[in-house]
Formats: sequence, structure tokens, C-alpha cells
Amino acid sequence: MASHTAETTDAAPRNSARIQRRHTIAAVVYFLYGLFYLFGAQYITSMVESTGRGPSNSWLFFVLGGVIAVLFPLLIYSRFAFAFSLRWPFSSQRKTVYISFTLLLGILVVARVAALFNGGLYLQTRLHTAALVIAAINAAVLLWAGLSQPAWITRDAEGAN
Repeated sequence: MASHTAETTDAAPRNSARIQRRHTIAAVVYFLYGLFYLFGAQYITSMVESTGRGPSNSWLFFVLGGVIAVLFPLLIYSRFAFAFSLRWPFSSQRKTVYISFTLLLGILVVARVAALFNGGLYLQTRLHTAALVIAAINAAVLLWAGLSQPAWITRDAEGAN
């Protein structure tokens, strides 16, 4: 009986380490995705300067690229989750639902890949094709990490305020 308990307690840290390793890999891949956005901002800026046409607010891509390259990988690495607390009217308990940020981000990147694919943008230039491939790899890694733990976790709390 004691050996069975020791095996059970050792499995939890190994599972946690495996989940953290997946999130670390996803954070690094998402960091590279953010760098690609920053290079895309440079491309758009040079396109606007040379041709005089294109989006005039290319600084927006620099801001988005910076947020994507710095903030999102930190949230992925820390296994950030959104918390929604619900109070049931006929009970004194609150139920809190935690939704994985990594999984939500993976779903959004899958939507981006679908939009790039359906729009046919990936056929225009090699840069668009690279964007599609990088986004698809990023989506796969985010889903791989996001699905390594439950998509939502519920916890009961006594004494709803």
C-alpha cells in the first residue's frame, strides 16, 4: 500500500513538469511568431514609404508585434487562465471557472490560419506563404500545450460574497 502511494505522489510532479515543458515550448514558438509580426511591421513601413500607398498606421503593427513578442509568451509560460466566478442564486456556493489563455489563443490562431487559407493570401508572395506556415505551426503548438491540461477547471468556494 505504501509503495502505491509513493508512485501516485511522484506522478503529479512529473505531469506538472510535462505540462510546464509544453507551455515553455509554446511560449518560445509564440515569441518567434511575435518577431515575425515585427518584421511584418517593418515590411509594411517600407512599403508605405516607397510606394506611398498602404496602411498609414503601420505603427499599429509595431505595437501589436511588441505585445505579441513580449506579453503573450509570458502569459503562456505562466499558464495564465481567465477566471469567471458564478454565484448560484439558490446556494451559498460560488463556482469559479478557469479558462486556459493558451487554448483560447490557439483557437484564435487557428481562425487566423483559416482566414489566410480561405482568402488565398498565401499565394501572393513568399512572405504570405511563410506567414501561413508560421501561423499553422504556432496554432499546432498552442493547441498541443493548451490541451495538455483541462480546458476549464471549476472550484467551489464556500460563503459567496
